[in-house]
Amino acid sequence: MEEKKIYRKAKSTVQSIGIFAIILLFFVNFFGFSIEESFTITAIVPIGRSRRIILNNPPVSSPWHLPSGISYLTSLLRQSGHEVSQRYGHIIGLEHVLSMQNEIKTHEALSIVRSYNSTIYDWYKARKLFEEVSRAIPTEDKFAVERNNVIYVGSQQDGTIQGAINAIKNRESSIWYNYFNQIEIPHLMSFNPHLYGISIGDERQLFPGLILASMIKDALPETKVILGGNFWSRVIAIYNDPQFFELFNCCCDAIVYREGFMPMIELVEHLSPNLVSGTVWNNGKELVMNKPILKPFLFELLPVPSFDGGGKQWSPDPVYPFYTASNCFMQCEFCSISGGSDSFLGKPRMMSANNIVQQMAVSGGHRFDFYDEMLPIQTQLKIGQELRSLGYKAEWNCYVTASDQFLNPDLCHQLYEAGCRGVQLGLESLDTPTLGNENKRWNKPEHYGQILTNLKNAGIHIHIFIIVGLPGEPLHQTLKWLSFIEQYGDSILTIKSSRYRIAKNAPDEKNGNLKHVEILPDTRPLHLNRDFRYLSVSNKKVDALRDLLEQSCREHWAYGVTSCLPWWTNRGRYTWDELKAMSLNIPQNEPVEHLSRAITKVNTIVQEETKKDFIFKNFQDLVHYAKLI
Repeated sequence: MEEKKIYRKAKSTVQSIGIFAIILLFFVNFFGFSIEESFTITAIVPIGRSRRIILNNPPVSSPWHLPSGISYLTSLLRQSGHEVSQRYGHIIGLEHVLSMQNEIKTHEALSIVRSYNSTIYDWYKARKLFEEVSRAIPTEDKFAVERNNVIYVGSQQDGTIQGAINAIKNRESSIWYNYFNQIEIPHLMSFNPHLYGISIGDERQLFPGLILASMIKDALPETKVILGGNFWSRVIAIYNDPQFFELFNCCCDAIVYREGFMPMIELVEHLSPNLVSGTVWNNGKELVMNKPILKPFLFELLPVPSFDGGGKQWSPDPVYPFYTASNCFMQCEFCSISGGSDSFLGKPRMMSANNIVQQMAVSGGHRFDFYDEMLPIQTQLKIGQELRSLGYKAEWNCYVTASDQFLNPDLCHQLYEAGCRGVQLGLESLDTPTLGNENKRWNKPEHYGQILTNLKNAGIHIHIFIIVGLPGEPLHQTLKWLSFIEQYGDSILTIKSSRYRIAKNAPDEKNGNLKHVEILPDTRPLHLNRDFRYLSVSNKKVDALRDLLEQSCREHWAYGVTSCLPWWTNRGRYTWDELKAMSLNIPQNEPVEHLSRAITKVNTIVQEETKKDFIFKNFQDLVHYAKLI
């Protein structure tokens, strides 16, 4: 009864904000009122004719998560009087493909991951079933469901525009064609939308999204097909490529290449991309790239996201994604994750803590994933205060920086009491000069261990990111991570080690002032990273170090159990002690393939960089050496 009162109070507050937003936007549009920069917003068309819209988050993406972009957009369009059908294609399509291969095993695995009663043995069995079924599917595409990921690369996916054109011409051979033809196209014909939006976040979703778009164009030519998502903001150069003109014409009417809130509202009203900011459209001779919106949308005015996409995430309970700030407060040189933001590399637009809590209550959820690139500590503490005043219980996982504030153990406990249960930390490097080169000077490696210890002691789950091969960093310095992980491994739950990449639109690429690498010509315009070469080291040596870090991850105590409980979505229901107990009952992991070859490479690296002779016979020899660096 008490929770219903909280819900009604929160819903009333959020509805008031929504009504205020619509009235405000109406007056801005019709009377040209100016609004201070502190209350920045663009004009919105008035509520007029009602449209039918389908929004699809296509394969391949994580079935353990729900999408945030189309969920907010669905609510925003419904608030404007339109009929919206939201489709979680990344879940519906994946389950369809797996079930077509083996319905019984797929159903068994899905039953396990959606049951509160499943044990860690059950989860291990589900993991193995997903791996077995996915790898048995006959396809020329690269496809597998394993551990915490869905791997997919189309057979024609080489980063070129021609590869994408070929994929559409031979779409019947795609692993996703049957799903589109049997599920999504019949839904399209039944709903008969005025507009169909497809959100493409990364390269995994590109080919499935393009193939779906081409099938929609063939099935209902009058429906406007709009492509959006973060991918399109990071491949800007292709819009001037004549070959992309051919690809564009066979699959869509427009591309929204920045934030989609205002462009989609205007597209739905006008159905004419040429009238809308932030879009790419065809004028009959070439593609035209309209300028971005000058006054970005205020996140404070976003409605409560809708999570009715026809698919249930792979978890016993719902974990709702919230995206409450437009981009990151920091500007790491290697990162362009928020490249699609209308204020990328500028001041973020943030939702207030009060509004966040009101939306939590209205959603009815109690566990949340904040997709913000960084959720400030003080904002989290305020969220905790607001939750307590409302009498609503909620927990969350989020991204934070390795702030020295975490050196205060009391603060870490305050975060836990507020509701923070999991953090993702970008540690990246143990070399201070390297961190400075990448504009990550707030990271202090000498404090990493204490930060991890304090967060762990407070009960907060910890995921860390490590980057191998950062420009200018001596390769043998990377070996320090082997010792670090052994020393502080009890305070780390999961580790993501990856190779350095030059992301398109990241400061590293845009500034062009890298001293240790050469950026190569962009011959693969549909890749999100630029090809480059190191000036003084080889890629094979960097790969060897990446393999050694992967081995360190596999020897970490939590690797087995967290491989069975994908993401905080599932492992967030358990305490550190519970996960530790589970880890004792999971089979050991296989060593990294070609580990001996990687060790041989590292012998050469250490000898060349230190001018001393070292012979490492096994992985433990390297861990011992790492303690001496």
